[in-house]
Amino acid sequence: MLVLLSGCATMSKEECKQADWYIKGVEDATKGFPLDRVIEHGKACARIKITPDMKEYREGHAKGARLYCVPEKGYSEGRDGAAYNGICPVELEPKFLRAYRDGQELYRIQQNMNRMLNEINGNNSQIDSYYNEISRLKYEIVNSRDENDRRYKMRRIDELEQDIRNLSLNADRAARELELFKNDYRVVEDKHRRMGYL
Repeated sequence: MLVLLSGCATMSKEECKQADWYIKGVEDATKGFPLDRVIEHGKACARIKITPDMKEYREGHAKGARLYCVPEKGYSEGRDGAAYNGICPVELEPKFLRAYRDGQELYRIQQNMNRMLNEINGNNSQIDSYYNEISRLKYEIVNSRDENDRRYKMRRIDELEQDIRNLSLNADRAARELELFKNDYRVVEDKHRRMGYL
């Protein structure tokens, strides 16, 4: 639903009325949008019976693509995890894609670091929750007169303590992996600095 709404609202009525389709093509291409982005503009502007000037838009898009398709932009797009929509002219694409893939290398490492951090935080949060449950069970054991209930709660505490040990091991492993990814990130970033990206 949100995708449909955003797709139908690429331009407001005012923007449609005042549109310079050459400039719009330049702007879209410098943001990495493909040429068929104009179709969405056409849908947005159809509400007020305005049709994009395809010739102007196409010329602007070609100009914008040349501005977009430089190694610096390729690197930053790759590093940000942005999709490449294949808009680069044949003669500019190889250098752009090389830089884009280099940027993606850092992006992937960052994603792995985020995954490890989430795993560590999730494990620690679960450990805290289990410790709270153990405290509650211990309080209930002290105040319970039912021997079967007390035995059940003591077994439950044993289970929780085992779960805590397993979660701690997982958190420690994730922390070690995080350090490895951080080291990879520093090595790759240093390599990219020497290549002139940073």
